Amino acid sequence: MEAVLQLRDVKKQIGKKNIIKGITFDLYPGEVFGFLGPNGAGKTTTIRMLVGLMKISSGQILVKGNDITKDFEEAIKHIGGIVENPEMYKFLTGYQNLVHYARMVAGVDKERINEVIELVGLQKVIKDKVKTYSLGMRQRLGIAQALLHRPSVLILDEPTNGLDPAGIREIRDYLRKLAREEGLSVIVSSHLLSEMEMMCDRIGIIQHGELVGVETVSNFVNDTVTLKVEFTIDQIEETLHKLQSNFPDLQFEIQNSILLATIELEMIPVIAEFLVENGVKLYGIKQISKSLEDRFLEVTGGNQIV
Repeated sequence: MEAVLQLRDVKKQIGKKNIIKGITFDLYPGEVFGFLGPNGAGKTTTIRMLVGLMKISSGQILVKGNDITKDFEEAIKHIGGIVENPEMYKFLTGYQNLVHYARMVAGVDKERINEVIELVGLQKVIKDKVKTYSLGMRQRLGIAQALLHRPSVLILDEPTNGLDPAGIREIRDYLRKLAREEGLSVIVSSHLLSEMEMMCDRIGIIQHGELVGVETVSNFVNDTVTLKVEFTIDQIEETLHKLQSNFPDLQFEIQNSILLATIELEMIPVIAEFLVENGVKLYGIKQISKSLEDRFLEVTGGNQIV
């Protein structure tokens, strides 16, 4: 599949400081790509370069094969985006806002306006003034605005910021629908890692201006040598001391009357055999799956995400 967006060794220098130190990745049609990074990692700077709000110092950004530096207008017409919050004229209706923005782009007719209204599910309130909209409705209207010119890439910076749980789920479902039904490529950043885990196909983590890696969510979450495993047993305090004595290099602890071990996969049957041989009743073994948040904190050293 041909990439719709390509970053090739993109760098950004401000004064003598290297903010972005050579980022390279591809974005493909129909996928939701999560862009994560701790505070000050360079995530927002990268997004600003992607939407043309900031010039790149060196490297290449290609949108549908068009260089954003050499052929800006041709490249940027394939991109729609919301950086931070969507700004609307609150004294106008949702429909009037879309008509106003449609005038700025050639080829957007009433049929397309009605199409994006239906796509984001605002048919019932589109004739109401924006000042009466909830935050979730405004976010959806912003997405509709960004989609008016039929972009190939949609870039959303914190689209769920300030939303309640129902609104967050709503936006997540719409983004998945857009990617699946429209073949749209979506780049989304968020500090809600549990939402990113459910929403994204792949993620890229940026730290200190460098891309740590790009992987599918499932591969990233499971890409670790050690596992956390729960052993449900009796004689828990006594057994803990025996395990610590016989396996001094392994990590054991008690949580909520459950024995928790941080071990490699091959050690699970070894520990189970040891427990049985020592007369410990073993009621269950459960591997604890790491969340995206767990892995993110491991990779970034516990830095806070922006």
